Amino acid sequence: MKTIALIETNSGNGHHLTYLRLFSKTLLEQQYQVMAFYPRPVDLTDWIEEHCPAYRDRLWTFEMHKHKRRRVPVLGTVPGPIAVIERWQHLAKSIRNASEEIGHSPDYVFFNWLDNYLSYYLVHHIIDAVFPYNWAGLYFRPGILRFGQRSLKGLSKPLAHYAIARSPRCYALAMLNEELVDDIQEDLGKTVVAFPDITDETQPQTDYELIKEIRQKAGDRKIVGLIGALSKRKGILTLLEVARQSVQENWFFVFAGALDETMFHQDFDQRFGDEFQQIKKMRDEPPSNCYFHFEFVPDGYAFNSMIDTCDVLFAAYENFPYSSNLLTKAALFKKPIIVSEGYCMAARIEKFRLGVTMPEGDVARCIDALRYLCDCSDQALSELNPDFEGYYRLHSIEQIRTVFSEILNEANVLPAVV
Repeated sequence: MKTIALIETNSGNGHHLTYLRLFSKTLLEQQYQVMAFYPRPVDLTDWIEEHCPAYRDRLWTFEMHKHKRRRVPVLGTVPGPIAVIERWQHLAKSIRNASEEIGHSPDYVFFNWLDNYLSYYLVHHIIDAVFPYNWAGLYFRPGILRFGQRSLKGLSKPLAHYAIARSPRCYALAMLNEELVDDIQEDLGKTVVAFPDITDETQPQTDYELIKEIRQKAGDRKIVGLIGALSKRKGILTLLEVARQSVQENWFFVFAGALDETMFHQDFDQRFGDEFQQIKKMRDEPPSNCYFHFEFVPDGYAFNSMIDTCDVLFAAYENFPYSSNLLTKAALFKKPIIVSEGYCMAARIEKFRLGVTMPEGDVARCIDALRYLCDCSDQALSELNPDFEGYYRLHSIEQIRTVFSEILNEANVLPAVV
């Protein structure tokens, strides 16, 4: 029986834990053994014991935290490429120690969030020397998109952010941004697969206290939700201004999730400080059409209950060319969604007709979108004819089986016949 090591050192929100749980369960069901490295192993083991206890004896968990960049005298923080090399060294040591503990090494390593182990100006030869395991990983935020590009044309490919994946030990790369798969596969000369942007599918609970309070305050008004970790890039300032200008409309705005205050003070720009003060003022003296819950909403029944109670979801993120599994939530619970024009999310919205797009940060266009989706909901659904089921099928938990099989087949790491 083959052993797969799953690497997840991000523990800041429920999204990473959700992926770790679902990946572990899928691989265990496919008759693999799993070594999971995570900052809080009990969060995984307790979930596995509850959802698939029969496989618990094939799961080993090990505590491992994100390896932070060192600071050195005079120079300050070590350069990015050096920090990435040190992360690979730290991981190799962690896997070696864990292997000694259980008596065997993993046949294959899979990075749930590969981005932390990639860097510009770093080729694979150094990594091959310090990391002796076969690996693949999920590349969440392709570096190419950080420069506003939509293709690989004009990029210095040998020094690309993903150049480490040229390693002969890397058998495959997985990506959420399906529009880049063909270009990067051609560049690397190895398998690159489009990975489903899955989500926790726990059924919502109508008796959830927070939901009952929101519905009571909303009354007969349409509920517009910005749900999840809240930061400047999530478009919160845009939606707050929409709410300010829409007090007379029959809409009720819900802002639910942990508020990342640091995102409003970057570069010490005084404007960000003023904006954050405005947010706090609205929170402390909420308008009649707003509800604020600036606390972490765990994925599962709590998060899904919030999504299910909304009539329209707001995901018009700013400067965000990547995938978001909020689209999967929207498809799962059949909720129309508003996203920013351009890039991955907008392309999916247009293809599957899940909602409408707007120029990012455009308050007037957002109000127009809400009038269409909220005030003319029957007409909107008829005209859009959303393919919620089609989108969900492509990004469902069931799709993980197919994708993992493709990746592991490339590495010739096949499960035992049972």
